[in-house]
Amino acid sequence: MAKISIPGLVMKKTAGGIRHYWQPSATLKKAGWKPLVLGQDEEAAIRAARARNAEVAAWREGSAAPQDVRKMDKRHTVDAVIAQFKVHRFPKLKEKTQSEYASKLKTISKWAGKERMDAITRQNIIALRDVLYAPRKDGTVRGTTAYNTLKVLRTLWDWAHRNEHISVNPAAGDLDVSTPEPRQQFASALGRQALVDAATALGRPNMVAAMILAWTIGQREEDLLKMLQSRYDEIQPYEADDPAVYARLAAREPDGRLMGIRMRQGKTDRWVGVPITGEARLQLETAITGARKLGLTTILYDEERDQTWTGHELAMRRSRQAFFQRSFGAIREKAVAMLTVAGDDELAAEIADIQFRDFRRTCVVTMGQRGIPDHLISAITGHRLETVKKILETYLPRTTGMAMLAMDLTHDRAPKQIGREAKSA
Repeated sequence: MAKISIPGLVMKKTAGGIRHYWQPSATLKKAGWKPLVLGQDEEAAIRAARARNAEVAAWREGSAAPQDVRKMDKRHTVDAVIAQFKVHRFPKLKEKTQSEYASKLKTISKWAGKERMDAITRQNIIALRDVLYAPRKDGTVRGTTAYNTLKVLRTLWDWAHRNEHISVNPAAGDLDVSTPEPRQQFASALGRQALVDAATALGRPNMVAAMILAWTIGQREEDLLKMLQSRYDEIQPYEADDPAVYARLAAREPDGRLMGIRMRQGKTDRWVGVPITGEARLQLETAITGARKLGLTTILYDEERDQTWTGHELAMRRSRQAFFQRSFGAIREKAVAMLTVAGDDELAAEIADIQFRDFRRTCVVTMGQRGIPDHLISAITGHRLETVKKILETYLPRTTGMAMLAMDLTHDRAPKQIGREAKSA
């Protein structure tokens, strides 16, 4: 027979035999609910416990409650405060951040949505922390998810405190959680080529363009997916700080034109034209040609469904971004399979852990390897300077080749010396 589990119903062994009780949770007790003695008859105790739980549920919906129980005002429940938090804070957040917050707020609502916020104690929050960090059935601990959930919880409770929904903030102070390690993956040159080969084998040229663009100009995934064809434009000579630099870039292109993508950098809110040259330009223009044939205005698109990766409605954008992740996942799996067959298990292991977002970091590392100064990398990717420095410090190996490049650049950029014979003349 299956064990009956009813909230609040407990059994205790006494000298007179087993007796049943209904015990309120800590939050219910704080609201004024008292324990009930339910006697020795198990069936009667179950009926009584269910009846009491029905009273609690009705109280949470605003109905009357026992005399000593504080009236339940739904305006002060955790769910009500979450609703107000979304109205006031979400318009100030970026779409991706809104999505992340919504996911964590859903967890918080499931935990204590119907409870009065002022009934939640420090002990309740610590108990939630312990549940979030508890190992799952397979032994894994989702530390990053737990950390981010508690981070959103602290933001919510802080907002509630500042807006006088609660007089005391039980989430303030140290919750004794460690910051999770950030992702450290980036794609090596061989790894990038393996992914291109896999996408080509699957007949997905637009995904080839997406990957090459990502590790060439280092933009965020969501910005790449919604990038319009109109942003692809010819860069003019007058835009160059140094005419010689423009001339060299243009001379490398078969048609002598310097093409690029115009992007508004989020940190400075300035438009920057980033040159797209060589293979990247070829792939980008191929992508644009394919999109125009379908009547689409974005550069990148879903080759399986002949539609953009974005949309006007939030739900549509999330759905299509999920499609994009699955499309990249299929390419990654194909690359791993191809490398495994070829006997390159080490490169296969590298590819297996790569995510599309890692290409933004890959762009920084690749430029660093080629001796590009930090501030110039920042001009392309839009990272803060300190972020660029941190990425390079973590991932950029110091090699003999880099030392050779440094000496070559030093010599090439040194002031030209007047020869002794010219001086004597």
